[in-house]
Amino acid sequence: MRLALPQESSVRKPVWYLGRPTMPRRAIVLSAIAVLAPVLASVVVPQTIEDYELLVWLLLLVPAFMLAYFRGWRGVATALAIGMLVLVSVQIGLALIGFRVPDLSLLIAVIVAYVLIAMGIGMLSDRLHTERMHAEELALTDELTGLPNRRYVRLTLEREFAAARRGRPLVLVYFDIDRFKQYNDRCGHAAGDEALRGVAHALSMHTRAMNISGRWGGEEFLSVLASAEIAGALVFIERVKARLREVGLSAGPITMSCGLAAFQPGMRSPEDLIAAADAALYEAKAAGIDSLRVHQPPVATATRQAGP
Repeated sequence: MRLALPQESSVRKPVWYLGRPTMPRRAIVLSAIAVLAPVLASVVVPQTIEDYELLVWLLLLVPAFMLAYFRGWRGVATALAIGMLVLVSVQIGLALIGFRVPDLSLLIAVIVAYVLIAMGIGMLSDRLHTERMHAEELALTDELTGLPNRRYVRLTLEREFAAARRGRPLVLVYFDIDRFKQYNDRCGHAAGDEALRGVAHALSMHTRAMNISGRWGGEEFLSVLASAEIAGALVFIERVKARLREVGLSAGPITMSCGLAAFQPGMRSPEDLIAAADAALYEAKAAGIDSLRVHQPPVATATRQAGP
């Protein structure tokens, strides 16, 4: 059965390609101080701050600014809930112990100002986050296929290579569309673009969330498989190829050759792993279309691994 390529949605949900901004410890400490300051001032020196109480309570906006920047609307809502709870609780507590009767007009003014300013902060932070996510998308995704681009794959590979040096398995799969130039020349660039999108669809369907498959350049694609062995990578490749055979390309089916390489202790940089996968791919291309080769480490490396 032939599967049609999915139509690309005109509205795509923005995502954090490099991860959501994390709130640093100093921002948390500053927010806590901003919450405690008006509480202590209202209890310890209420007469001193009487003329400036509205401004003192507006210190509760500091957590709103911090959480809005790092968490967007959700952060604003959290800060708003905490601020209202602290403000109302303090005023009720002071009234219950007979310390003083709360000034309702001041209380309402603080609440209104706090809500309005917090909402404004939320709107600005939401716009900021949307623009940042859009910028990340432009910088880190391939426009034609929607896959991660070379830069994003490279960033991921560097991170996973560092983890592999600490002992976590890592396999790199290098895909290349067979005779793509002839396919492109014979069927036209539109058909070539469709073929690239077909490969991207097959890869995205079978790449786990913890891994990444991206367009490395031209008709070449790279899959970074973390915590994977060669056997698991072979299963992944077979599933990708099976999916590609099911994709209904208007100009006819295509095949891919693949080169695999697993991380070896003697490798010093991601370039070594890429070079190994590229060498395996070169052997696969020489063997004919739809071929696959696994890079074999040098005998000395294999001997060291087998040793005590």
